[in-house]
Amino acid sequence: MSALSRLLGAPCVMALLAPAALPAVPLDLAFLPPAVEEQSLCGRAAAERRVDDGSPGDEDALTEMERARYLQRDIRRYQSADPDRHFDFIATLRARLSSADARFSGAAELIDLIGLHIDAGRFDALEQAGLVAQLTAQRPLLTNGQKMQLAQFHRNGIGTPADTSAADDLILEAAFAGHPEALLLVARRMAEARPLPGWDAPEDLTATMAFGGLLGQMDSGVCARAERIAHEYLTGGIVRRNAEIGWAWYRFAADLGSARAAWRMVEFHLSAAAEDQDSAEMLHYLRRAVARGIVVDDGSRGRLEEGGIDADTLREILAHTQADDRGRRRASLTPLLQTGVNIDAMETSLSGPYLTYLREIATIPGAPGLVFTQLAQELSVRLGRWAGEDEIIAQLEIATARNDPAGMRALAARLLRYRDDPAQLNRAVDLLTLAATRHRDAAAMNDLDRLFRCQAPDAPLLDQAEPWARAYAGTTHKMVALTPSNLMALDPYKDPWRLARLQSQALDGRTLSLAHYLQLVQRDPIATETAQRIWADRTDNSDKTLEEFAKLEFALATNPAERALALEFFRRVYLNNGVTTALDLSVAMINDSGMNPAMAEEVRHLLRQASHRGEGAAIRLLARLGKTPEAERRVFDEFAGIIDDRGDFLAMMFALPHVAETKRDDYFDRAVSLMACSTKDTDELGEAHAIHGTAPMSFHWRQIGLAIAGHNTLSKLRLTNGQMAGFDTRPAPGPAQVVARDRAGDLQGQWRLFHLTAQPDLASYAPQQAAAHFKALVDRGDTLPRAFEQYLAAPEELRRAIDETFDFPQLVARIAAAGEPEALWRHARLLQNRATTAQSLAEAITALRAAAHAGAVPAMAELGRNLAMGAGVARNETEALEWLDKAATGGDSDAADLARWLRLR
Repeated sequence: MSALSRLLGAPCVMALLAPAALPAVPLDLAFLPPAVEEQSLCGRAAAERRVDDGSPGDEDALTEMERARYLQRDIRRYQSADPDRHFDFIATLRARLSSADARFSGAAELIDLIGLHIDAGRFDALEQAGLVAQLTAQRPLLTNGQKMQLAQFHRNGIGTPADTSAADDLILEAAFAGHPEALLLVARRMAEARPLPGWDAPEDLTATMAFGGLLGQMDSGVCARAERIAHEYLTGGIVRRNAEIGWAWYRFAADLGSARAAWRMVEFHLSAAAEDQDSAEMLHYLRRAVARGIVVDDGSRGRLEEGGIDADTLREILAHTQADDRGRRRASLTPLLQTGVNIDAMETSLSGPYLTYLREIATIPGAPGLVFTQLAQELSVRLGRWAGEDEIIAQLEIATARNDPAGMRALAARLLRYRDDPAQLNRAVDLLTLAATRHRDAAAMNDLDRLFRCQAPDAPLLDQAEPWARAYAGTTHKMVALTPSNLMALDPYKDPWRLARLQSQALDGRTLSLAHYLQLVQRDPIATETAQRIWADRTDNSDKTLEEFAKLEFALATNPAERALALEFFRRVYLNNGVTTALDLSVAMINDSGMNPAMAEEVRHLLRQASHRGEGAAIRLLARLGKTPEAERRVFDEFAGIIDDRGDFLAMMFALPHVAETKRDDYFDRAVSLMACSTKDTDELGEAHAIHGTAPMSFHWRQIGLAIAGHNTLSKLRLTNGQMAGFDTRPAPGPAQVVARDRAGDLQGQWRLFHLTAQPDLASYAPQQAAAHFKALVDRGDTLPRAFEQYLAAPEELRRAIDETFDFPQLVARIAAAGEPEALWRHARLLQNRATTAQSLAEAITALRAAAHAGAVPAMAELGRNLAMGAGVARNETEALEWLDKAATGGDSDAADLARWLRLR
């Protein structure tokens, strides 16, 4: 039975079964969207996710759903970090995932194990294990998507000898079942004149079914699928480019509630030709886009006003996201960030699903040391960093024995609480040295610098600290120091090194750098939607990064409306993260409207939440808001037990004036083990000793403060050590120099060089250099069509510079002499462009006729237009129609329209 018969489920007329032609060009297919009423089917709602909320009772139990989620995350984490090293552990996690959730068993498990072998580079082991053969044996049970994956293994010879026939059979099987990706692949093969053997359905039917399957059901994902169809029509490939149909699909998605598609409709009308613009429709979709979270920045607002929307109407549309007559002036990616709801209890539970999960996987033989480091961190949260110290240290000892550098650093920090014991101090030094040297852990180098400079009893030991400081400075680990204003002014041609480091740290998942880089992507006017979504997704994966991004949004707000939007986003992040964001949100709220009694009450609640975690900054601020000398003591009495169990550095500092003398030395030791080697922390310690009258120790911390690079001077001037190091060295290369250096000989680089020097509105504009780049491009021999277009579009000054460098028109004429239609057409266009007299115009028309007679379709259309209008030649509508009809037959739709207009006159 033929493919068409099998697809339609009935015998087919023989005429339909005739072998279809195999076009090598995209298909002319009008696959139109169905008519729909406006609705909010695709409206984005924050996905609520069940998160450990820290409250006692059944909520602390680990459900199978949570276990599966944790397993999936850890599989991704370890497989991306070092799949070969963690191979057996990942395989065990994968087996547990199959038991926890049946959706991940069977063929899904086999496919994941094959992927693990591929990622680990164990191709021989993959073939020996016969996993692809096992997957092939399950072929009747595979989903269509799994068949497509299996087809790739057979086609590429992964885990099995290469077998393109088997791959094609799997693709055909999926296509016969209506799988849209398989149908798209079949249609693409047909468009490329490489049809899949055994598929005899016509190309138009294949593409129609592919798009129909891709569109799928009318669910919340239909808008994204419709936008993909729109993309196919706007770019071409499987189907011939058809902007009208492409925009019809965007309109369909917008009507179903897609904010992105609604904004694309606005952009369509802004950039459309005058006759295609529809102000009423543009206003309609602008309202839908804004109502669904699209934020209109100043640049877009200006375009809207230029597009005919008056300021009052625009202000009314933007009213719900803008205050009075001023609104957001910066682009925003906050609508792309997914936030859920995580309502924390006031006090932390001693147990929780994640802690239970970590205890489970810690029993797996050969579990990596990182598991025990994470277990220690979770115990610190649940039991308290001091109350649970014995069990925490026990887990860190296991992590250290299993060569986890993060565990070594955490254990060393614990031991520094007992730094007066030489054995404990020396072990801390040994652990950090091992992490820094054997495991190349850059953070351990910084820890050693801090230990010798600030934390050792006889610090500062600069002769031991400085070598580690220099070693750490030689890495790229140190966080890029940027104020919010400096971040937004970061220029790749003034400070490329800092920008490169920032991007590298963002790619590594460093919290603050990732938040900073997302701000740069948000600011970039030419950042693609794909880039925006990639960086937004990376940010979504880290609650701490979301918090840092929210702080930047608040700091960078430039007017009351932006401040209100930033505070609202901060609240969303708090609901997503829970109590960990309470302190920062409370600070933002005090900054925004702390005088409001209702706001003040909410701030106190947030600060109490953070205080129950032992956050000293929250405890201090809560005491300060009491506004009386007695308030500090009341707050200490309320949180003394919390501070003793889990207090951080600032909590220790807050408690020291009030704590019993028997605990004082231990609190100082705890604080030193937690301190950053900064003048702020040394000042805190020095002042605490001064309060207690221990002058020698107060002097000791002042001496250490003097040993910290930069002292207080740079911070007071808002400068960084990096800025000092780079002062008066050499300027960064400009745009043209960068391209010349990095892309020498590369075709795209040469074009970039030309454009940088050929555009008068750029600072790098240099006509003589541009002419030299142009000649180098033409000399390559394969760039003439593009070079010709650039020559015609060049400003007069640049064109003169090119003509002085070499005779480009003569080159065009010489190539045209060979009689190739496109070359003749280029020559005719050049003569037309340069014609200034009746004689030169006549020469251009002669060349145009030669190109038209040679078969150049654009030349036929141009000659027809000239004959119809009498431009440079006697008017002759009869001959004009002859040439316009020929051009229309050759695919020129404008020529067909003009011929139709001439006949209607």
